[in-house]
Amino acid sequence: MSNNHKIVYGTPKTFGGHGIGVCPDELFVSAILGCLNNTFLDFQRKFELELKALSLKGKATAIFDGEGYNITGMIISGEVIVGENEIETGERCLELMKEYCHVTRTIKDCISLEYNISVHEE
Repeated sequence: MSNNHKIVYGTPKTFGGHGIGVCPDELFVSAILGCLNNTFLDFQRKFELELKALSLKGKATAIFDGEGYNITGMIISGEVIVGENEIETGERCLELMKEYCHVTRTIKDCISLEYNISVHEE
């Protein structure tokens, strides 16, 4: 990891672990959300969008296929709050975020992604 950051990995209690540390599945979801967040902010700066708030949440779905678990999809929800008369620009940044996030582009053919992100002005 860069900058000497360290991650403590762990197994959830529901799977026999101690519940200490971060589960790899949580890191997977976090990586996707982090990339989407950074991609949105890149376009927000480019278009000089007045951004009041950006909040993203993710939930992965997994199935057991008889041999092991597979992550089959992810629902990404959230809210973008923009300044007055900025809704169109906020929606454009959202669309470009979906199109250009390199992590979601990498997984798009094997994991379905559903977006439920609203844009409001304040």
